[in-house]
Amino acid sequence: MPARLRIALVGVSHWHAPRYAEALRARGALLCGASDTDHAAGATAAARLGVEFIAPTEAMIERLRPDFAVVLPRHDQAADEIARVAALRIPMLVEKPMGRHAQETERAAAAIEAAGIFASVCLPNRYMAIWAEVHSLTEEGTLGELRHAHFRTINGPASRYRDSGVGWMLESTASGGGALRNLGVHGADAVLGLAADQPLRVLSAHCSRFDARLGIEEFAAASLASANGFHASLEAGYSYANLQEGGDYEWRIATSGAYLRESNGRLWVHRRGGSLETREVDTPHRLYQTMTHAAMDAFEADIAPPVPVGACVAAVRLQDRIYTAAGG
Repeated sequence: MPARLRIALVGVSHWHAPRYAEALRARGALLCGASDTDHAAGATAAARLGVEFIAPTEAMIERLRPDFAVVLPRHDQAADEIARVAALRIPMLVEKPMGRHAQETERAAAAIEAAGIFASVCLPNRYMAIWAEVHSLTEEGTLGELRHAHFRTINGPASRYRDSGVGWMLESTASGGGALRNLGVHGADAVLGLAADQPLRVLSAHCSRFDARLGIEEFAAASLASANGFHASLEAGYSYANLQEGGDYEWRIATSGAYLRESNGRLWVHRRGGSLETREVDTPHRLYQTMTHAAMDAFEADIAPPVPVGACVAAVRLQDRIYTAAGG
């Protein structure tokens, strides 16, 4: 019987850490240890998950020598923390955005590249059902030409981060931004995936802050276009009135051959000249297990990571351009 993979959680106080712990244990991995730059918060979070806590990260890795790490750093510490793990040549699944802005994200990616290790980025929205449908229509030759797309992610109030013990998310100097930086990365990644090699112009951008006491925007919207006529818009916000998992989201893609829409657990596909097809699908917050398993499958098969760090770099660069256009 093959040995169980020994996996460490770096940044265990991150609000997504329980999702990764659940997904990894579901596939039989052993969570051998955890670290965090916030020793008090990290020790508490590790105890909740039943994982040994050791800090700093280098000490934890040197003592336990895990096979793999899930790296979930504070945004302002991400580049340094990722570089530490990479320098010790530990393969990783790393949380977005890998920094507060593109310069830091690029530095984190460069450290991974220099180490020559496996690293996949946590972008669960890439596993939404709408993308499988796009792939299927492409394979059939019926997708047609891309027309326009819209990507919306609206989650619960920003106060949930303070309640979860990660109040740094509400400070722009630590987080690098609010809803656009944290949630809008999924929309930015989706727009870039559809635009492919076509350069994008930012036509308009806006950020709103509803609570003057916060240091981050609570809503952001942007409109983008490529020279070939493709138009995309994205929205990201902390304006959902309650803490329902997943909040409100909608992914819409229009082509000359089909109109696809995925929203709040349901997918609609309307093919040109055909009937409307609809079915229930997993919401993005349920896709962390799918994403985690895909990364671990690739690592164990010694193949390329499903979401390379370059994808995160590209999305953060686009976010920076949107912030600039919004005047922030």
